[in-house]
Amino acid sequence: MLTLLVALLFFGVLIMVHELGHFLVGRLVGVHAEEFSIGMGPKLFGFSSKGTRFSVRALPIGGYVKFLGEDEKSDDPRAFGNASLWRRMAVIASGPAMNILLAIVLLAVFYMGYGIYEVVPEILQVVENSPADRAGLMPGDKILQVDGVSVEGMEAQQAVEAIRNTIKQKGGNELEIVVQRDGKNISVKLVPEYSQKSDSYVIGIVFGRIRRYSLMPAIGLAFRQAGKIMVMMVDMLRALIFRGQGLNEVMGPVGIVGEIGKAVQAGMQQLLSLAIIITLNLGVINLIPFPALDGGRLVLLLIEGVRGKPLEPEKEGFIHFIGFVVLILLMVLVTYQDIMR
Repeated sequence: MLTLLVALLFFGVLIMVHELGHFLVGRLVGVHAEEFSIGMGPKLFGFSSKGTRFSVRALPIGGYVKFLGEDEKSDDPRAFGNASLWRRMAVIASGPAMNILLAIVLLAVFYMGYGIYEVVPEILQVVENSPADRAGLMPGDKILQVDGVSVEGMEAQQAVEAIRNTIKQKGGNELEIVVQRDGKNISVKLVPEYSQKSDSYVIGIVFGRIRRYSLMPAIGLAFRQAGKIMVMMVDMLRALIFRGQGLNEVMGPVGIVGEIGKAVQAGMQQLLSLAIIITLNLGVINLIPFPALDGGRLVLLLIEGVRGKPLEPEKEGFIHFIGFVVLILLMVLVTYQDIMR
């Protein structure tokens, strides 16, 4: 039940943000929205305000904003079809843009709240009842020297590898470790223990540190990281569409709910990470130039700009209807695959 509730909230927020982008930019440029819906199918409840019907529907698999004159001719100056080309493009592009913006905001929150892991010759965690624990080593200790081998001045990754190799080479013999704690150098002696899991001698520490960012650095990093993730997503989509790679890994609503359930059990950090990936996915996928998606609508508007005249609303509506049917069929197939998993 908790997973279901979180999933409904999860989908609801992501869809609402997307549709809110369309709605707000529509209002900003003077295009009237007749209906703003979260979800599809039968209406559960709704209300009207300033000529717009707001509704929540039973199936949390999408949502929409219906603009006046979007799929039919209208003489109303507020109609979507009567707006200038750049205004219509702004309205269409604003949905995916809002999802990408949400991901950037969530990434910034993640970097400020949870930070990122960095490989450095410091102790992040000490395993309970391990040689390091019994010797008195503590999280935050910076390792300076291991059995006479100094790692000061080394690049972080190189220093960590030097420490690990020295411990492995020492085997089950006693070694001395010098660490820096609160500005003081402390020397401890311990005997590594053999680990069957790693098939080597270990002392029971996890290297690294968590670096948390202040607001402006977090925002800058969030923009850069969102860009990198989107490039990866585009590469994966290209491989999926043209080479069929990753076809068995595609998830629909059922699979996503399963991942949300795992994230709920793992904690807020994992749930936030999942939200970032899904909202970026939603933004990128909606920009694919396919009928019924925002990317398909943008392509038709670009064609209109080249031709100097728009397609007839009825023809454009038919194109998007065919695209919508294909998308529903794909969703059914993916959902079937989710269930069979």
